[in-house]
Amino acid sequence: MLSAQRALAQLLPRLVVGLVFSLLGAETLWSEEAKRPFYEYPGDYRQQINQQKDDFKARFGYELLDLEMGWKPNEIEELTLAFSRLPETFLHIPGIKGFYHFSKLRAAPEGMPVDDIPAATFPGFQTVYRNSHLSYDVEVDDQEPRIEFFNVLFYEDREVLQNIVQHEMAHFFDIFQGYLSFSPEWLKISNFSLVHLPALDGRPGDDYLFAAVNNPDVDHYAPVSSRQLPTYSRQNPQEDFANSATAYINYPYFRYSHPKRYLFLKNKVFGGKEYFPETGMNYRDQVVADFEKVLTDRDWDGVIRIAREVGRDYSPEIESELVERLEKSLEAPPDSVRDVKLGVATCYLYSPKALKVRRNLIRKKRVSLQTLLEVRRCGLMSRRSFEREFVLWSMRNIYFFKSKGRAQIQFLDPALPLAGARGFETRYLWRIYYEGSNVHMAEGSYHVEGVRSGSVKIDLEKSAVGTLNLPSGEPLIFELGAQRVHPQKFKRLNSKMAKIKFVIHPGFNYDSPRSPRIKVVYPDRPEFKSLK
Repeated sequence: MLSAQRALAQLLPRLVVGLVFSLLGAETLWSEEAKRPFYEYPGDYRQQINQQKDDFKARFGYELLDLEMGWKPNEIEELTLAFSRLPETFLHIPGIKGFYHFSKLRAAPEGMPVDDIPAATFPGFQTVYRNSHLSYDVEVDDQEPRIEFFNVLFYEDREVLQNIVQHEMAHFFDIFQGYLSFSPEWLKISNFSLVHLPALDGRPGDDYLFAAVNNPDVDHYAPVSSRQLPTYSRQNPQEDFANSATAYINYPYFRYSHPKRYLFLKNKVFGGKEYFPETGMNYRDQVVADFEKVLTDRDWDGVIRIAREVGRDYSPEIESELVERLEKSLEAPPDSVRDVKLGVATCYLYSPKALKVRRNLIRKKRVSLQTLLEVRRCGLMSRRSFEREFVLWSMRNIYFFKSKGRAQIQFLDPALPLAGARGFETRYLWRIYYEGSNVHMAEGSYHVEGVRSGSVKIDLEKSAVGTLNLPSGEPLIFELGAQRVHPQKFKRLNSKMAKIKFVIHPGFNYDSPRSPRIKVVYPDRPEFKSLK
């Protein structure tokens, strides 16, 4: 007990001294804090935002509405810049209440990741063939027409942000024009066709769904943005239409690479407004002439810009010519600035020759790998991204149908273009099971080489092991995966498996007429009154 008292007596002065120093330190901090001025916004913050909103509505015809998130001055400024490039036909659409700002998408299916979604346009729709009317109906959901913008949008670079906003506005315009994207003319130009999809429990005479599918034999769909997967425009005519509209505004080569789409949009969407001059040259000649000029002028950023535009939609002949000119330019003595810029330019091209140029620059230590990986596009095209992430992606937009009596499967493989660019061959492995069984009743494979679009259709009878004999009226499970094989490095990389359920109904016709007439059915809402 005595020793404890002695220890406490020895410790007490230290505690007192420590407390004094602590108080002195706190007093000093409080004194500094008192001297430090609080930030005061110059002017009336709320009044400025309200004025920006009023100006936005007066200029473009739409309100910016506060719900979960309030609009900030810089966000309104960015939207204003994006809207200022839109044609008059996209503005002042009557009956629209306005646009909303949320933290993230709320109306997503359960389990769907939403943190990376920048915006969404409403309402949605479903596509149904109504037997009672012998009509292909696009039935628009009974929702308030609107665009929701999410937080992640405002962290994007300005160019990407504007592209996203204009893409969503193209969807919005499409909705209020009776879905031009479903018009016979657009379906023909964009090479989409309809396939009938029966219900699992469907019976003769029942209604059924239909889907618009792309043509895997057609090389070029609408060019994609730097944020989108290479197969994005092939998902459906609406995404192809919206991507075409943003291409019309932002991509200088669109009029040359997609002349039919360009002419349709010029006459029926943009009211004759054009953003880039006509030169009278064809696509290949225009690109090559521009590329040679920027190389001659040592405009290395211009080289990257052209490579980025060409790489939006794979054109092997043009890419091959650009790579040859890059190789010739790199024959000159090393130049640290030029070599890095030209190395970055190769990241936008899918030609396997572009990868060889990039590897040679790295091996000869003219460009460091780390420097290239700091560029987002180069990181996406890298071995690490492909082998650790993209190779695992499962197939999507999988449809089973019959064409001329033969069983077919069609799907999108977003990683296929990159696989070809990195020298991998792809073998698709499929199996069919009875529902509830672990033993497959049929299996097969399909082999793909080179850089391909990412849209694949497989004739199951041709690719099956042995004779394919699928039963009718039974629920079946179709399982599909991709195996990437490098013929020189002997690597084998497998994707995750994807599955769909289907039933073959005897006598069901999966094929649609050559030029089906599609009817848009709008809900009974005041915003759509003029369209009914």
